[in-house]
Amino acid sequence: MINPQPLIGFMTDFGWRDPYVGIVRAVIERIGRGRVRVVDITHDVPAFSIVAGAYVLYTSYKYFPRGTVFLVVVDPGVGTERKAVAIATRNYYFVGPDNGVLYPAASSDGIERAHVIDNEAVFLKPVSRSFHGRDVFAPAATLLALGTPITSLGHELPRDELVKLSLRKPCRGEEVEAEAVYIDHFGNVALGLEEECIEKLCSKGGSRVEVITSTGRFEAKCLPVFSAASPGELVFYTNSLGFPELAINLGSAAEKLGVGISDKLVIKPKTR
Repeated sequence: MINPQPLIGFMTDFGWRDPYVGIVRAVIERIGRGRVRVVDITHDVPAFSIVAGAYVLYTSYKYFPRGTVFLVVVDPGVGTERKAVAIATRNYYFVGPDNGVLYPAASSDGIERAHVIDNEAVFLKPVSRSFHGRDVFAPAATLLALGTPITSLGHELPRDELVKLSLRKPCRGEEVEAEAVYIDHFGNVALGLEEECIEKLCSKGGSRVEVITSTGRFEAKCLPVFSAASPGELVFYTNSLGFPELAINLGSAAEKLGVGISDKLVIKPKTR
């Protein structure tokens, strides 16, 4: 396994209004005593959205130095029977709930081993049932970043027992059902499809596709980037993170289409 860096990539759905992010960072500082740096990826993952959290982590992790420890707290099942886990991959470490949020990124990098975080010597006590980010995940991630072996955090978990989540599916047939896996600040709607779906759908429809949602039918142009369209036009393109996406030049595709994260929509070639 790769040696960890004293660096934590930190992301949550906590938001910035409440003290939760600051408290977790304080625990990292308390244990690390200035030896561990923290990079905040985002704390504005939509509340409770495991899919959106998985998308953000999957599209972000590879830009960090090898050995980075990722601390991810998107945990609607906190206090239930879901496991707290630490995962070692070829190049990184991931710490968080075993609810699928870690899986796309970790499996993409190649999972080498996983451990349940159940060694109580690791925990910040008393352990709250509703704030494992502070009491379980932050201490575990900090200890990893300081060089503590992952085996010290708890018993090994077979890799095939990790909760799995898939962000992408291939395009088959003339009509493709897609899930909105993320909506950014601009209202761009990232779709859980393989990147080659753009070419497959656009080559059959004369550079236009039809988008069908629960609110209606819409037409989108196939273009390299949304800014190549006229203001207000809907565009189907590959975003900077490698996912097919629907966007409106100088507007919100999410509002126009009436979709939210995890909603389904259908895309098919526009034949006339």
